[in-house]
Amino acid sequence: MSKSLSVTFRIPAELVESFTSAVSESGNDKTAWLIDAVRQKLGQPESNPDNRLLALVERMETAAAALAGGKQGIPPREYDETAVIKIVADTIRNGFDNGRIIAERLNEAGYQTKAGKAWDKDIYSAWKRKSFSKKINHKLAYGF
Repeated sequence: MSKSLSVTFRIPAELVESFTSAVSESGNDKTAWLIDAVRQKLGQPESNPDNRLLALVERMETAAAALAGGKQGIPPREYDETAVIKIVADTIRNGFDNGRIIAERLNEAGYQTKAGKAWDKDIYSAWKRKSFSKKINHKLAYGF
């Protein structure tokens, strides 16, 4: 069990009523409420077991929904070269010639790689090197 230290601080008068109401609504004491507020501000997990359990259930529901639609983290649509080239060309045309951004756009559009995986900058770079540069440049130049 970790040690705790006593800390004293002041709250502006205009916040006291809101603070007291928030503590009362939470069902916790002031110390527990403040610890949760500090942890939240610092991006650390909450100490309230009920809140942690609720967050875990939400993550499990998200994972279950992803699994129902296919493998978690894998876009649902199979590789479609024409669609992928169009997305890449449109992204470059919009001024984003960056492998990470292009990979994000392909994943957002829901297209898998040829190997059935999610895109990342390295997979995109390898894909681009394998003769698709000519097709992308043609798409950029002629729009088809």
